[in-house]
Amino acid sequence: MTSTFLPRPRLALWISLAGLAQFAAVAVGFWALLGLTRPPGHGPFENQARYVAATLAPAVEDPARLGAEVMRIRRELHHHARVMNPEGHTLASTFDPGRVRCVPPGTVVRGGAMLCGQYPVQFPGGRTGTLEIVLRERPPLLGWQIVVVMLVVVGVASWLLARALTVPLRGLSTAARRLGEGDLAARTGLTRTDELGEVARAFDEMADRVSGLLRAEKELLASVSHELRTPLARIRVALDIATEGDAATARESLGEIAGDLDELERLISDVLAAARLDLDVSSGGLPPLRKARISVEELVEQAAGRLRSAHPGRPLEVRVGEGLPAVEVDPVLLRRVLDNLLENAHRYTDPAEAPVRIEAQALDATRVEIAVVDPGIGIAPEDMKRIFQPFFRADRSRNRATGGLGLGLMLARRIVEAHGGQLTIQSELHRGTRALVVLPAEHHAGAELG
Repeated sequence: MTSTFLPRPRLALWISLAGLAQFAAVAVGFWALLGLTRPPGHGPFENQARYVAATLAPAVEDPARLGAEVMRIRRELHHHARVMNPEGHTLASTFDPGRVRCVPPGTVVRGGAMLCGQYPVQFPGGRTGTLEIVLRERPPLLGWQIVVVMLVVVGVASWLLARALTVPLRGLSTAARRLGEGDLAARTGLTRTDELGEVARAFDEMADRVSGLLRAEKELLASVSHELRTPLARIRVALDIATEGDAATARESLGEIAGDLDELERLISDVLAAARLDLDVSSGGLPPLRKARISVEELVEQAAGRLRSAHPGRPLEVRVGEGLPAVEVDPVLLRRVLDNLLENAHRYTDPAEAPVRIEAQALDATRVEIAVVDPGIGIAPEDMKRIFQPFFRADRSRNRATGGLGLGLMLARRIVEAHGGQLTIQSELHRGTRALVVLPAEHHAGAELG
């Protein structure tokens, strides 16, 4: 289990560690080279020889004890030693002096695989004997061998670092190439936690968004073709009837044609508005607003009047708080927002006698809230996160009663945000929906755009 208190491994950390490993390998190599080039007679040999001499000095008068000490040094320290008294007679020894030539104190000579040196040993009465000590020397490393080891260590560390970088980069490149060739399922699949993993996750998220936009575009084309085909077919039928019938039948057909033309006009208007808003937002701007000072009560009453006119059988409750400040908005665009919210409330509320409510209140001195509430079918939790996506509809049907392109909420949200406000939707399946439009009051509204 990974602790949340530990820092995530980062690419920079791995690169730093690889650099430190290579530095350590080079440092060890130089240290070994310096050890090889150190002159004989300096270093650990001198220290060990002095230690052996000091250890044997107390036992020089006892041959048995001296012999035991020499054997202990051979057994524990793996050194050969020979102790001679001041007259040059051997008192104890673990090697054949004929095989190794030792030199006076302060110098060391190499004898095959041996290092041998002579050191003084103090005897009672101020006399000085001689300790000959032999260290069996390990075969020395040659300079080129150390260089080879250093190159291998540095090469392996560099290869591991390069592999750690190139493998995920190759995966990114492959996924990008596949996506560019039209494979919308192309993903990196990297699960790293370093910077390369962040880039891979960003790429996968971008691919998801691109795939979603392309799917939405296809849905738009299918939806627009369906929505255009239906009213056009009805218009053609009405015209055929009007052509073949009498004047009264022709006049009746004109009303149906007018209704179908209104539907076509609304459809084209929504598509063009969505395209304009997408273009304005993608370029970093906001749609142009033609602002005017208007009271919230007037906005609400106008919206309520339009719903009553369009759906006279739908009960509508209007609640407006007292002392609401005026707002500075684009009346045409904001009317579109309220009409869309009220139309949705009517469309998705069944039975027809169930009341829909629109209310307005001041949240504080700087904000005004307009709410549209219905006791309708509500929105499923899995659809809530997608309701503001272009062309998404919780109701997938395309009939005249609930048909549409799924552009209304997206347009409404863009328009409200262009006014410096906020549109949120609260809904519970089979319990109803509450749409909240929050707008800045007049003296807090931003400067006119456009």
